[in-house]
Amino acid sequence: MSLLLRNLGRGLLAAAVFFAPSAFGADDIIQPGQEKLTFMLGAFLPAFRSKMQVDGETTGTGDRISLGDDLGVDQNTTGGYLGAEWRFAPRHRFGFTYTRFTLRGSRTAQRDLHIDDKVYPVGASLSSELRLEIIPLTYSYSLMKKPDDELALTAGLHWDRVTFKVDGSVTFGPGSGSRETSVTGNIPLPLLGVRYEHNFSERWSAGASLAGFALSFGEETTGFKGNIISARLHGEYRMTRNLGIGAALDTFKVNTKADKDNWHGGLDYYYWGPQIYLTARY
Repeated sequence: MSLLLRNLGRGLLAAAVFFAPSAFGADDIIQPGQEKLTFMLGAFLPAFRSKMQVDGETTGTGDRISLGDDLGVDQNTTGGYLGAEWRFAPRHRFGFTYTRFTLRGSRTAQRDLHIDDKVYPVGASLSSELRLEIIPLTYSYSLMKKPDDELALTAGLHWDRVTFKVDGSVTFGPGSGSRETSVTGNIPLPLLGVRYEHNFSERWSAGASLAGFALSFGEETTGFKGNIISARLHGEYRMTRNLGIGAALDTFKVNTKADKDNWHGGLDYYYWGPQIYLTARY
């Protein structure tokens, strides 16, 4: 993903140079709030803090594993995202984004680790991978909509798809041999929030959003429970009628407990970090 970040950065710089402001009149620019469709493409460098628990069907509750401390996962990694939003009425919008991270690591086990129905003993050579796909689906209703200001309430579904793999090798003692754990889980959590955007001029704007939810009931029927909170600050410069470039700071925290698919256990992850992105409005 670091290659993605470098390539996107070069593309943004090239676009900024090519689309010189003097070549386009400000009156031609589609402002936030005037668009029908918005498309987004970006990359960011978040700092992750993640813990995973995989319970065994026969051995019971698994250990709470720190991906960084216990498995040596590099938790400072680049990720990419894309998204789209449809303003189907002046005050009504529907949008989605898709973000994907892949965290990998290797380490010699410093303690016995109970993951799924397997135990990885002290001294085992471990390699692991966590693939996290994040798909928020959001509806927004604008309580206030003015030429330079828009305040909206949001509601939707935050969908996480998690794939977690651990390979272990033991070359000593009676338990020598290889072990492997592979689990997949889908975690849909409701999401409620608020978002605000302000246009400083025809070319410059900034905004903020805050969302969260806690689901502590229905575990027997839904197979999961948890809570989520997210916040975002962003600023944008519009280079042409349709194209803009922006920077943002995102933070996100999710705590879940699942008992569905082939994953029984929990996942906690927290990240924050800067973003760069392109927008296209039509």
